[in-house]
Amino acid sequence: MADMHEGIVTAIILLYQLFLYIRSINPIKREALLLVIHNFFMYYIINRFKHLAQTSINSPGPVNTFYYVPFVYEEPAKHQAHEDLHLVLKSTTWNFLETLFRHHLALLLPFILALLVPRCKLVYVSSMVILSNLTICMCFIYSMWKWLVLSGFSLSLQLLPIFFLGPVVQLLLMFRFTGNMLLNLWIVV
Repeated sequence: MADMHEGIVTAIILLYQLFLYIRSINPIKREALLLVIHNFFMYYIINRFKHLAQTSINSPGPVNTFYYVPFVYEEPAKHQAHEDLHLVLKSTTWNFLETLFRHHLALLLPFILALLVPRCKLVYVSSMVILSNLTICMCFIYSMWKWLVLSGFSLSLQLLPIFFLGPVVQLLLMFRFTGNMLLNLWIVV
């Protein structure tokens, strides 16, 4: 019993030290780090939406949208009554979203490096990442809206977690990062 209490106390101390370390990071870098982590999390959210949309085409294949990212959510799609919902995955908006997201993941590396190197062109790289994030969000929201319209809003409850964990959190993090970046620029000027 004493070992379990020591384990709990050790875990609490480690979590508190992690909290203090994260709190000591510069606010811009902290917001940027949260944005980068959520961008990698968006990969799973987009694949979850693709799986939801692919259930309408009775496809037994995997649902791998981005082939080079590990830990792919691959579960066979099940058949549903709405046969035309797969048109969302064949639209030009969805193809643009997939292509943009692949390039956006490649853009995150210079963004992370710009955060680590002092006196770098952080505003330039950050504005490219923010613009790319905003475009991804708008394309993803449009694809979800199109899917909802095709389903007759009958599957909207299945889409709520994807919507709130994806675009809503991403827009919130993006606006917080932009606000901190502009506030820092205002203080420097």
